[in-house]
Amino acid sequence: MKSKTLILGVLFIIGAYCFGIATGHYRYFPFDIFFEIKQGVDTNSKRNLDIDSLVEVDIAVSENTGIYLTYGQSNSVNHGQIGYDVRENVYQFLEGKAYLYHDPSLGGTGKGGSVWGIVGDKLIENGNHESVIFSNNGWQGKRLEELIEDPYITYLINSYQQLLAKYGRVDAILFHQGEINHSMKFGNENYYEDFKILLQKLYREGIHIPIYLSRTSICNTPSDSSLIDIQNKIIKDFEIVHEGPNTDLLFDKKYRLLDYCHFSMLGYKKFSDMWVKCLTDEHIISSLK
Repeated sequence: MKSKTLILGVLFIIGAYCFGIATGHYRYFPFDIFFEIKQGVDTNSKRNLDIDSLVEVDIAVSENTGIYLTYGQSNSVNHGQIGYDVRENVYQFLEGKAYLYHDPSLGGTGKGGSVWGIVGDKLIENGNHESVIFSNNGWQGKRLEELIEDPYITYLINSYQQLLAKYGRVDAILFHQGEINHSMKFGNENYYEDFKILLQKLYREGIHIPIYLSRTSICNTPSDSSLIDIQNKIIKDFEIVHEGPNTDLLFDKKYRLLDYCHFSMLGYKKFSDMWVKCLTDEHIISSLK
């Protein structure tokens, strides 16, 4: 029995060592999975579709209402520090119905907090909108090449169509993705072409609205300047793509959770300021007034 235990112990140590070497070599670590475990959430969790405790609201949409789709990987949905409650008329939209915004937001994965409630409050408090509606569609840990395929892209398209049917317009897609592409295992050599495919698929579905693209690569790694350059080139080359936040500027550990990937509440405050600046500086806000 003792010898069997010893053998198992040795195998465990060898396995852990090999895992450590592999993650160091490939610059990849499954932070999304470990974050879910830390939060006590099933690592195979699906989208948050739980409306049992929510009350549907009938929103009187005006030309000064902001209506946004969000898309991307975990930092676009509910994988950061939770604890923020909206103060203004900020709503979340799911399957044709609207509810007061509350984290974890509907439609995305994760059980933590996200940036969108803070963004909505600041857009209203700054006088940019009188109300804001978010439809969240991101999925944890997904590479860009996955997000342009089913079932993820179809979910986004369906959300757009539902918003359009309900409110008559959608103002923009707020897109945050890149951290998982920043690795030798997955790489970013096809990032430009994959994003081009995303634009083509949206265009074929009649989705001709601005896309605000975050520049992002940090996930327990240094900033990847080559990926940021690709994202900047996409913004420069495609008229429909606009400048979103550069969250690699939020490299101080105080802006991140212990995994140095997802955001702390302080990080969300800075992240939300970036979003408000990008949306305010561009034509999208002024064109609604």
